[in-house]
Amino acid sequence: MSLTPAKLTTFVLGGACGLLLLIALLQTAGIGAGYSLREPPEVASLDPQLQQRLISVETELPSYGEFAEVEQRPLFSADRRPQPIAPPPSPNNEPPPPVVPLNATLAGIVLTPTTRVALVRDDGTQQVSRIHEGMPLPGELAGWRLKELSARNAVFDGGSQGEAELKLDPAADAPPAPPPPPAAPATPGNPPVAPDPAKETAQTQQQANDAAAREAEVRRIIEERRRQMREEAERMNRDKK
Repeated sequence: MSLTPAKLTTFVLGGACGLLLLIALLQTAGIGAGYSLREPPEVASLDPQLQQRLISVETELPSYGEFAEVEQRPLFSADRRPQPIAPPPSPNNEPPPPVVPLNATLAGIVLTPTTRVALVRDDGTQQVSRIHEGMPLPGELAGWRLKELSARNAVFDGGSQGEAELKLDPAADAPPAPPPPPAAPATPGNPPVAPDPAKETAQTQQQANDAAAREAEVRRIIEERRRQMREEAERMNRDKK
């Protein structure tokens, strides 16, 4: 005998009806009639004394003078003596740079869309430094900061010393000086004047140092720009991929 889906459904529904009929007969016979829902517990009544209305009492604090002993004998001090209040530490304990005059020469200026640099020579040490806008000078001239830079001059801010302006050294852009004229022949009223070779050598060396510093700065700026262009090209190639 094979069970078809229709016969199987009939058997399942018949079994369910028989089970429900058995449950109804058991309930009719009184089985399970002794059970009921649990009643909620009774709420205990509160003490009448606790239900009285609170009485508000206003208290006025004594004057500040009555607490003078608390100030003179602090409770949280080991010797019960007031401790001196130390001033707050300074955010920068470094002493300010000494006040010195701006003993420097503007040897060159480099202005590009991304770089603004001044080549400043310390007249005391003859050292040439690259100073960006907003940077202070090195060494003893640290009290001076490059405030503004233009094509021919630079303005330095010295704080309490005020401002000072340095103009571009004319020798930085001037062509090489022509050779000196031949010395005039010596006469009884016009004795020959010998040139100072040490002074001429120092001037020539200083001009060479300034030119080398300007050339190095320009070369560094060109290399930096080339590096930026290479990075931009590589980034564009990666974006295309």
